[in-house]
Amino acid sequence: MKAIKGILFIILTMSSSALLWYFATPIEPIHAVNRLSHIIGGLAITGFFLVFLLATRMKILERWFHGLERLYFHHKWLAIFSLGLVILHGQLQDMVPDWDEAQETPLSEFAKELGELGQYGFIALILIALFAKFLKYEHWRIVHRLFLIPYALGIYHAYFSSRYDLFQPTSLGIFTALTATIGFMSALYMLTMYQDMYFNYKGKITGINKLGSNVIQLELTLDKKIPYRHGQFIFIKIFQDGLEKAPHPFSISGSDGKKVFITIKGLGDFTKKVFHSVQLNTPVALDGPYGHLNFEKGTQQQVWIAGGIGITPFLSYLQSHPADRNIELFYTYHGQDNAIYQEFLQEYAKTNQYFSVNFIDTAQMDRLSFENFSVPAKTSIFMCGPEKMVKRFAKQLKSFNTGADIEYEAFKIR
Repeated sequence: MKAIKGILFIILTMSSSALLWYFATPIEPIHAVNRLSHIIGGLAITGFFLVFLLATRMKILERWFHGLERLYFHHKWLAIFSLGLVILHGQLQDMVPDWDEAQETPLSEFAKELGELGQYGFIALILIALFAKFLKYEHWRIVHRLFLIPYALGIYHAYFSSRYDLFQPTSLGIFTALTATIGFMSALYMLTMYQDMYFNYKGKITGINKLGSNVIQLELTLDKKIPYRHGQFIFIKIFQDGLEKAPHPFSISGSDGKKVFITIKGLGDFTKKVFHSVQLNTPVALDGPYGHLNFEKGTQQQVWIAGGIGITPFLSYLQSHPADRNIELFYTYHGQDNAIYQEFLQEYAKTNQYFSVNFIDTAQMDRLSFENFSVPAKTSIFMCGPEKMVKRFAKQLKSFNTGADIEYEAFKIR
């Protein structure tokens, strides 16, 4: 499992939280249901600490999860799991006997009310976030920024309504203080400093090439070289009136360090506006690179699978290297207008004996499938394309090729 380090990090952090709450001593004796409720509530706060930490996209975390796509997968389900813990915590609190509740103070009652408010906030925001495909990207980002509010309310609730003294330098007190501080600072960092600290590769658009009815290639000239490896992608901000200032991810289709090429297909509001209105000499800022497609580390026998605009990371390699290993490319798209770089790939296959390409136009042919598709032993499989496509192909290939080495990048980042 390629994300094993990241998964272990989550398990160890959550387990530590559960054990510290379980073995901690309350200020005074409390009912068993209240004790369990505290453990569940502590786990929820720890879970949201991890959610905010993963959102920072720290390079070490990306490596532990073997790519941002996997990191965001665990980020999403950890948020849902933590919300479930919050709801369970609230249900258990309602079951606490009256004699236990009688020991509460006005301050703890107020903190309890804020905790309930935070719970409703988490429920509302997570439900909205789950319908991300119906939101504009900028609106989706605003929703995620608002998570700081219920998180802050939850921390206040934990400190001032808990029957454990979290202000003391006990193991539980130190752990809670560290995770709450890091979680809160991670959220503030994403709100305030991320845009300036991480987008430190500045440049401008020096070339525009329209490759079809909805595909455009941009040449970006940077002030300094970006440490790029073929198969990676970047987040880019385009500073032009009428375009969102929010960063968007795109695969690099070619680069020599200071000059970077990205190929964009007009699918959503932002990409359509870029296709129709982007101008030369527009300033840009880049964050990255990210991604774990590494063709050089693959075996001598490789199978490449690209869906639509997912051809770009493969082009980056081909345009810079004569293929020195056996590569078979399956390129699937819908309609000839979406078959970008087809002539280049055809010519490359003619002049390089190690490279072959299969074009699958789903407007004229059956959809590509890898059911009962056998690959030779020690074959590296690389895929890039829409999330549903690459996951379907991965499942098909693994079912017939036990132990197959499969790497992929999926388009879905949120």
